[in-house]
Amino acid sequence: MAVLRAELGDAQRFARTDEVIAYGGMDIEIKESGLWKGQAKLSKRGSGLLRRMLYMAALRSISLEGSVFGTYYQRQVARGLKKGSALMAVMRKMLAVAAHLLMHEEEEFDPTKVAVGPAG
Repeated sequence: MAVLRAELGDAQRFARTDEVIAYGGMDIEIKESGLWKGQAKLSKRGSGLLRRMLYMAALRSISLEGSVFGTYYQRQVARGLKKGSALMAVMRKMLAVAAHLLMHEEEEFDPTKVAVGPAG
């Protein structure tokens, strides 16, 4: 959490969680020109240290027994996502949850909100 606080700074400066995800470089970037359509990739803007920290945390959390992020990962894989893409989805989810908790410090972490709902 210390790396997250250091890399994001004051979380209150972000109006929405999407802004934090974009700041961390975890947003999707689509390159296209005219009729040519490229692949959708992570923008990788922002802090590489933050992305590395999220990567290591996501790897650890998907292997933990009873982890809600592990459940989220398994659901993404079951939906047809490749394992690497599912891991990136876990990283985005972790960043979104952490940013929400930093923006609303009075709230406690509710694991039931991570892996519920059809939208994922």
